[in-house]
Amino acid sequence: MSKLKTNTIEAATGTTVSLTTGHKMSGTAGSIIAPGMPLQVQSTNNNTHLSYSSSDSTGVATGISSGFSVVPSEFYVNITALKANSKYLCIFDGNVTVSNDTTAGDGVNGFGFLVDPAGGTSWTQFASGLNSSNADNIKFFISRLSATGGGNDSYFSLALNGNAMYTSSAAAGATLRFAIEYFHYYHSGHQTMYINRRANSSANVGNSTFQGGLATTLTVWEIAT
Repeated sequence: MSKLKTNTIEAATGTTVSLTTGHKMSGTAGSIIAPGMPLQVQSTNNNTHLSYSSSDSTGVATGISSGFSVVPSEFYVNITALKANSKYLCIFDGNVTVSNDTTAGDGVNGFGFLVDPAGGTSWTQFASGLNSSNADNIKFFISRLSATGGGNDSYFSLALNGNAMYTSSAAAGATLRFAIEYFHYYHSGHQTMYINRRANSSANVGNSTFQGGLATTLTVWEIAT
């Protein structure tokens, strides 16, 4: 019988690990994890048609004088920490449009990232919020589409996308909840904000290609520190 070969390697931590060819490596899961290593990923995808014509008290943005913010309950991710004090990379792809568009693409909307480290809906903004030099200026990732082209274009929808890193102090085993806060600038021409639909599409979309529904995805990666 041939002899099994044993190789010795040194891990990044300085620990010596023996590997025997032909044998499975055993040990505690996560015992050798380098900072920056992805630990897990959780994601949600939703195509529910939503519309808002006023605040529903879920938004947390302050200093909004000519609009409102909302937090759709359909778009959130729960993630249970595998390690303490991890970082969380949030990646968002969504969409928004407005009612009664009279100049193609002139809706004013935006979004920001939210987290509740306790897994509920006591939201804290990160990578968004108030502009420190102007209390009336809300910092969101997206703003106005260019007001170009012809009018009465009820087919347009603004693509929203972005990413942000949240550094936590949560213990291993804690469940964090991440969500998206939408901002809508309200005026007489654009009373309503639509998500996952166009202005001319109803809740029951027909077979028209340009009236079809849209989808929203929120993905969260836990990253080791």
